[in-house]
Amino acid sequence: KLDVLVNLGNGFIDLDAKKPLLVAGGIGIAPMFALARRFNELNVRPTILYGASKKDDVVLIEKLKQYGEVIITTDDGSINYKGNVVSYLKEHNVDFDKYYACGPQVMLKYLAMYSLNGYVSLEARMGCGFGACMGCSIQTTNGPKRVCKEGPVFDASEVIF
Repeated sequence: KLDVLVNLGNGFIDLDAKKPLLVAGGIGIAPMFALARRFNELNVRPTILYGASKKDDVVLIEKLKQYGEVIITTDDGSINYKGNVVSYLKEHNVDFDKYYACGPQVMLKYLAMYSLNGYVSLEARMGCGFGACMGCSIQTTNGPKRVCKEGPVFDASEVIF
C-alpha cells in the first residue's frame, strides 16, 4: 500500500500554441517529453530545444524525435551546437509563437530576458508542499507566490528573477 499526494500546484495548461517551442535544460527534459506527447495529441508538432552540459547527459533523443524537431545544445559542443539554449536562440531564427520551459533557474531567467512570451516551470525547496510554510515563495509582478501552490508553472512575464 502506498500513500501519496498528487496534483499539487499547476502544470502547463495553456496549450493553444500553433508553433510551440519546448525548452529543456538538463533534467528539465522530463516534463517536456510529456508535454511534447500532449501537443502531438492535439495534432501540433513542437520544436524541442534541449540543452545539457555534455553528450553523456543527453537522454531520450530518439524518443523525442517521435514527437517533434529536436535541437540539442551542449556546453562543451560534444553534440550539435556548442553553447546553451538561450545563445542558440539568439544566433538562430527559431520560429515559435509561445515557449514552455523547464530547467535551471539561470536558464529560465535568460530565456525570459530573451522573450516573455512563454511559461516557465520553477523549482524551489519546499517545506510543506501545501502553501502553509511559505518556504518556496518567489517574487512576481503580482506579489509573492508559492511555487508549490500557485506554481510551479508561471507566465514568464510574471516572474521577477
